[in-house]
Amino acid sequence: MLGFIVSVAVLVCLALLFIVPAFLKKPEVDDEHVENFDEQNIRIARERAAELKQDLENQRITQDVYDKAKDELEKNLALDLSISEQNSTAKNSQQPAKILALIMLLLIPLAATVIYLELGDYQSIEKGTGQIADKVIGEPGKPQMTMREAVNKLRQRLEAEPNNPQGWFMLARSYATMERYAEAADAYKKTLALTGDDADLLLRYADTLVMRDGGQYTGQSMSLIQHALSLNPKHPQGLWMAGMAESAAGNTQKALAHWYALDPLLNDNISAQTQLHKMIKEAEKLLSSDELAEIKAQAVQPVNQTSTPAASINVSVQLDATLADKVSADDVVFIFAKALQGPPMPLAAVRKTVADLPLNITLSDAMAMMPNMKLSSFEQ
Repeated sequence: MLGFIVSVAVLVCLALLFIVPAFLKKPEVDDEHVENFDEQNIRIARERAAELKQDLENQRITQDVYDKAKDELEKNLALDLSISEQNSTAKNSQQPAKILALIMLLLIPLAATVIYLELGDYQSIEKGTGQIADKVIGEPGKPQMTMREAVNKLRQRLEAEPNNPQGWFMLARSYATMERYAEAADAYKKTLALTGDDADLLLRYADTLVMRDGGQYTGQSMSLIQHALSLNPKHPQGLWMAGMAESAAGNTQKALAHWYALDPLLNDNISAQTQLHKMIKEAEKLLSSDELAEIKAQAVQPVNQTSTPAASINVSVQLDATLADKVSADDVVFIFAKALQGPPMPLAAVRKTVADLPLNITLSDAMAMMPNMKLSSFEQ
């Protein structure tokens, strides 16, 4: 509490330092300069008036033009003299400015305190743990729960129904989002025990272990990565992680071998490919030209790929005209595919809104909700 009060006091003082000096600053007004300036304006106005009168007498301008020009001249002179008067009286405004500055010195801290006590929550600062904020989950008007409460409820449900791979997978992802990596790793382990080996799931498990271990690739995480690549030698994430692990271990040649194999697989992901090229360039500086030539010659993609090819479905989605007046532009539209015979869980899903319609979209294995429950896993 004391630390919070001190912090607020310092911030308020800093704010006042920007505001109050402006009211206390003495205006720099030179009376002699102002008087000379007024005299000059009057003299110029008189000369211009004489010229106008001369032009009228010599019939170079009409009476109407003369009247308008003289009126404009008088207005400009009056404006100039009024500005000079305002400048000269600025010197006499110091006392009201000082009073206003004093009021602000008292009012701003008082108003800030009252407003914060009414709307703020200083205790939330002291309760901070450095973790992701505990968001509220649920629809407005219905019972609300925080993310932590939702995860705890899911955990309790899985303790009663332990043979639920989808549940353990959701729990693992939730723990990872909350940066509770040890618990996420345990949930991924339970998921694998129920689903069997799957390259995507093995790599998620390995990545969670790396995060748990502070970014370090250990024997356990490396073993999972190698196992995933044995199931799918062309898995982009597997090749990326394998290269990172070998590079961290000082095995530059092995790291480049993985990254050379990965490069053509990222042709559709320019951002990732650009980052990969930077890593490759840095690694190549550590080897000789002969060593690089040998690695590039050996970086041939395996032909005995046994993993199931990716599947996809092209879908055209539009809103029926009879429903147009029953929905709003921000209403959610879920587009998903399910197995004709199999689990009720969608194999691929994407979230859009009514405003996105009509649209053509491709549902693919990349949109799978579970690593081992993909479109390519089912015939129909």
